[in-house]
Amino acid sequence: MSKTITYKVLVLLVLALLITNLGMLYYFTGKKDEPKNSGDRQVEWLKKELKLSDAQTQTYVNLRHKRDSLLMPLNATLRQSKLKMIALLRQPSVPDSIVRSIAAEITDHQLPIEEQYYQHFRRVQAMCNAEQLPILDSIMVRMVTRNTGGKDSSANRR
Repeated sequence: MSKTITYKVLVLLVLALLITNLGMLYYFTGKKDEPKNSGDRQVEWLKKELKLSDAQTQTYVNLRHKRDSLLMPLNATLRQSKLKMIALLRQPSVPDSIVRSIAAEITDHQLPIEEQYYQHFRRVQAMCNAEQLPILDSIMVRMVTRNTGGKDSSANRR
């Protein structure tokens, strides 16, 4: 090939890369539609997975609001106990008994939170029909597996 053809090919490749980069830049930084908060995305995802009716969706949203309002003060006290544990890290030497005492306090604060989640999921179960219950069970197993560091293979995902 002659030098002019080689230069033309190189110029075309550089222009193609430049256009591709500009396109990617626009795609990733361009103005997006109004983003939904994660709670809205979760409701939409659950509505699709369980094939919830509009009435069921509204019931679920109400249940979530109720759960969140009950958990807010419980999480605040749990957070304070966990911050106490973190504060111990700043001390050069801490007896095991103090660490165990604060760990027990954290456990005591975690218990009512777990009970509230259990009651919440019982209420969610009650709003589902017979066809939705196995799907809900599958979703809850995946959720627990993922939130406790277990393997969540893509084969088990819906």
